Amino acid sequence: MNTFKNIIAGICAVLFVISGVVALLAFNIESKVFNSATYQQVFEKQNLYERMPEILANALHTSIAEDANANPYLKPLTVENWQATITSLLPPDEIKTLTDDAFDSVFNYLNGNADSAVISLLPFKRHLAGPAGMEVVKQILRAQPDCTAQQLLQLGLGLLGGDIGLCTPPKELIGLLSPLIESQLQVMTLTIPDEVTLISGAQEYSTADPRINLDRARALMKVTPFFPLAFLFGISIFAIRSLMDWLKWWGYPFLVTGALSSLMALIGASAFGLIVQRMLQNQGAGLMPPILFSTLQEIVSAVTSQILKPVVIEGMVLGILGLGMIVVAMYLAKKESS
Repeated sequence: MNTFKNIIAGICAVLFVISGVVALLAFNIESKVFNSATYQQVFEKQNLYERMPEILANALHTSIAEDANANPYLKPLTVENWQATITSLLPPDEIKTLTDDAFDSVFNYLNGNADSAVISLLPFKRHLAGPAGMEVVKQILRAQPDCTAQQLLQLGLGLLGGDIGLCTPPKELIGLLSPLIESQLQVMTLTIPDEVTLISGAQEYSTADPRINLDRARALMKVTPFFPLAFLFGISIFAIRSLMDWLKWWGYPFLVTGALSSLMALIGASAFGLIVQRMLQNQGAGLMPPILFSTLQEIVSAVTSQILKPVVIEGMVLGILGLGMIVVAMYLAKKESS
């Protein structure tokens, strides 16, 4: 009978190790991958906040292109124009704040705490309406081809009042046009939306909502720690009858689980990076704007490192605990035999 119980306990010990390693990985992946702080830390360490003007420019260009009531002057502006404008107008600290807010908004949506993900344009509009906006407009105009006679006539009738292309007016006219540019700039600023939508959530949790499958996968990852606890309980029921039994039957599984988890986290970063990238491809492509999604794919290795860092620490703690239990068991056995 004891042999049968030991066999069952041994099976539970093996299953504890397997499920324990999986639980450490899955639980940390779920808690880190869907936490905006993970990506903010990576952006901070790799100085990737400079990519935010490109993301914001793409979002702003798309929003204006889809808005039939947008100011005609805004329509011809390219993504490059918007990117240069945003870079010129927004200080690095405000770009960082916008980036952090954008990540918070995206992950609030993914976590079901918001119906959509947006990014605020209020800081950008505030700078655009000021003296810095005037200089940016002049820079954009200087970068365009020379104005034709028809375009100059339209400028004289009212700058940007109609559907005209961007062009460079003669140098002697720039000063004369400054008051007109300033007044039109105020009008244009009002037509720029206060925020642009990164992810639309019009059909919240409908059958077509990709977050449904994502939530199911995350729910499974969250409950993985219960499986090793169940197997640990099985070990206790079938094998533990004394302090010595407890030290050995818990110590060895703890040591092996901790060592394997730490080892896999240390040397398996590239493999886990591929897993995270595949998860993003399968679940993230339909949830995030393309420019933001491509940026996240580029930093997947750094994100993986952030995810696996607590696995290494938790594995080492578990392994040291198991080793300590084994050492105590050996000491007690030696003391009893002497």
